[in-house]
Amino acid sequence: MGLEAARAPVVSIHELGTLGGAVSQAKAVNRAGQVVGTSRDGLGRTRAFLWQENLGIVDLKPLTGVNTSANDINENGEITGGGDTGFGDFHAYLLSEGTSFDLGTLGGNESEALAVNRRGQVAGHSRIGGAVVKHAFLIPDPGRMVDLGSLGGAGTTSIAHDVNDEGAVVGLAETSTGRPHAFLWTAADGMRDLGALGAAPSIALGINNRREVVGGSGHAFLWTERAGIVDLGTLGGRTSCANDINDLGCIVGVSQTDRTDARGLPVTRAFLRTPDGSMLDLGTLGGEHSSAAAISEDDDGVVRIAGHSHDDAAAVRAVVWTVRLT
Repeated sequence: MGLEAARAPVVSIHELGTLGGAVSQAKAVNRAGQVVGTSRDGLGRTRAFLWQENLGIVDLKPLTGVNTSANDINENGEITGGGDTGFGDFHAYLLSEGTSFDLGTLGGNESEALAVNRRGQVAGHSRIGGAVVKHAFLIPDPGRMVDLGSLGGAGTTSIAHDVNDEGAVVGLAETSTGRPHAFLWTAADGMRDLGALGAAPSIALGINNRREVVGGSGHAFLWTERAGIVDLGTLGGRTSCANDINDLGCIVGVSQTDRTDARGLPVTRAFLRTPDGSMLDLGTLGGEHSSAAAISEDDDGVVRIAGHSHDDAAAVRAVVWTVRLT
């Protein structure tokens, strides 16, 4: 489904509130409009939340410890993230049908899940046994955490940021020279270096079911098997980063603009890049800065975008943008 070039999308922005603290950030949204993210509570702790229009913002309490995160939600309402276990460790979890499952680690004391697909497969990163190095992981079926390795061998770091419904994983991995590069991992081909824009480091942050990959390498990029890595440009500033892509080909992220704020720093704005190549500034809650983290699948011409924005008092608040494309 494409867009008419002369017709601008209709955008609305909704603040999701906090769990009692000063800051909240939305990380993911599904087609039903369920949003997950993190918020400070009244005691200053970082807590995972679920927001639904009819219930508002709720502390998920996925694990027994103090600090928790919620990083992704799939179309079935399954949520994944990380949290204190109560024993000094931080573990990835999957919250499914009201039950939270500790997903364990690759042998170290720390793991976090960053993505879950419609099949309930989970991707993220974990410290490996006996080392401070983190490796990307995929849980293709319950109880089995697969170490995806790295581009530079066992002693270098990798982090998985997204997984599509086929189980293809993207993220960041260090090369043999220690340089961070975007990767694509599949069960058939293993880990593949997707390159970078010039000499800049690169990171892959989103993949859709057409195996189109987005991320950042100084500028936001789109990688496809046919075209390779393509620079998507900016909203007028020096840098940008693409954080997610849906199956329609809509891309969201954050970009510097050509304006500066009261501190003299570049203004950063959430953007939506539509399938016709237009890059739209999604605006803010009244402040100068915003960022888009994730986009839902298309629902009768409507997409939802999760992220955060400064309000007119410069407080950081979780938001969801609703965009009618047609």
